[in-house]
Amino acid sequence: MGGFLQNLSEKIEEIRDLNKPKPQDALRDSFINEITRFYDDGTEPEHASADMRYYLHQHEKRLADMGVKIQRRYTITPDGVKATRSKNRPPYTASLSFRECDSSTQITNISTQKILKKHKNTASIFYTNILDRADSQNAEYECPNCGNRATLAIFSNGCPMCGTRFQMKQLFPCVSNFYLLSQLADRKSMDKIIPTVRNVAILFALGVGAYTTVTTWGQCDPHYVALLFGLGAALLAGFLGFIIFYLTFSIFFAIFMMGKMTSQAISTTDVQSAALTKGALTKAMQRFDPEFSYDLFEGKVISLFRAIAYSEDRTNMSIYRGDPNLPDLDTIIDIDYRGAMKYLNSSIQNGDNLVLLVRIYLNTTHLINGKIVTKKEDYNMTLVKKLTAQENYGFSIHAVNCKTCAASFDAMHLLQCPSCGSPYHLEEEDWVVVGLKQ
Repeated sequence: MGGFLQNLSEKIEEIRDLNKPKPQDALRDSFINEITRFYDDGTEPEHASADMRYYLHQHEKRLADMGVKIQRRYTITPDGVKATRSKNRPPYTASLSFRECDSSTQITNISTQKILKKHKNTASIFYTNILDRADSQNAEYECPNCGNRATLAIFSNGCPMCGTRFQMKQLFPCVSNFYLLSQLADRKSMDKIIPTVRNVAILFALGVGAYTTVTTWGQCDPHYVALLFGLGAALLAGFLGFIIFYLTFSIFFAIFMMGKMTSQAISTTDVQSAALTKGALTKAMQRFDPEFSYDLFEGKVISLFRAIAYSEDRTNMSIYRGDPNLPDLDTIIDIDYRGAMKYLNSSIQNGDNLVLLVRIYLNTTHLINGKIVTKKEDYNMTLVKKLTAQENYGFSIHAVNCKTCAASFDAMHLLQCPSCGSPYHLEEEDWVVVGLKQ
């Protein structure tokens, strides 16, 4: 009994904690405005992770090449649901922060200004994965040019020994991933139920009262007694009418919601099943990297997929070593993450390669022959990295240093150093996608 009461107390405290203001709340709200502005005028989101910023600009270029523009609007609902759940798994603090908002998407043909698709949803929940690392500024980092070791806070102003400056793009806290999910019912519509039923009951009461007054007018002496009969009938009809109308509406609404819930449960069975593998993936990866963060990895995987999908040349991408001929990805103009990633298996190959297979669940929008086509698609991704590759605070694929000559270059589309020709192997630093298929 004591254990039950303790668990109940912990659950109640957890529910109360959800409603307490947290530092991540302000960052989440700021990011919602930032991503809205990005799809309006191209301003880079300040709080986006380095991987996210890259794929956003790739998305921007894909849209321009396809001759279309996507405008998104995320408007925060002031009195809507909101909460932040944080998990402190040293050295990371991973937070899932969400807030209700009104959302709209419009796809327009740039040359003709014809609206190809327009969608509005007033019952959306905007989810953000926020990652923080309190010790990131105090973490030790090695200068790839001279080997000097110091904290990231010191290196952010350049190496004090050789003067080399770095592009420190992966700073914390940052948003590593975001996605939007629709609610089962529009809360605003539900809030109108009681006022609507009340108004109908009032009209019904007025009708009954007027009818009673008119039919009893000639039978009553004095006539004002008929008014009393009408008033009494109106009050009774209003009271009973409100109860009857409310119960009737509730029954029909419950049937409607049951059907909608059943339909949604069927359509999201794959996603719900995938979500159950989160713990297994974390446990499997932490055997090789104690600092592994599921939220960081999830955001990285989605960003990698988007970067590959939106790339116009996949032959020399250091993040991708699979078949560059992916015609199904060439028509994609938008990718929405459905909120789940499934862990399939992992293994060690060739003695020091960690190979991981996951499945990601997406809603994709294609532009095919000038028409918008939406699909529900999932992709299997095979990723690999060296067992020795550990989390690097300041690492960015867009600002690497050659291990042979220390030259700095953007390694996204270069497989060797442009200065000395030495091959660059990203898997020694981070994850590389070696397989991608539906």
